[in-house]
Amino acid sequence: MGNAHYIKYKETIKKVARRNYRKRVKWLNDFLADKYCVHCKESETVCLKFYPHDLSIRRKVKRVGINEESQVEIKELINNSKVVCRNCWVKLDNDLIEFDTF
Repeated sequence: MGNAHYIKYKETIKKVARRNYRKRVKWLNDFLADKYCVHCKESETVCLKFYPHDLSIRRKVKRVGINEESQVEIKELINNSKVVCRNCWVKLDNDLIEFDTF
């Protein structure tokens, strides 16, 4: 009896976790929907990143909730970043362009 209940509960938790994960990723994609690269003006959402905090932002978005309290640190990182496309990110990392040109 206990085993069957655990299995049912486990699947429900997985579904809820996946649903909440998708909501958090959607929140970030919605945020980027009207943004564009500050250098080349690329606006395709899948191409955009936050320079230099993209990895931190994306990790935190996937871990924390989407309520205002949970988003404070993420929004702070976003405010301290510039939106750039993947190509411009590579150019920035290789000193082919500089922030002075932004």
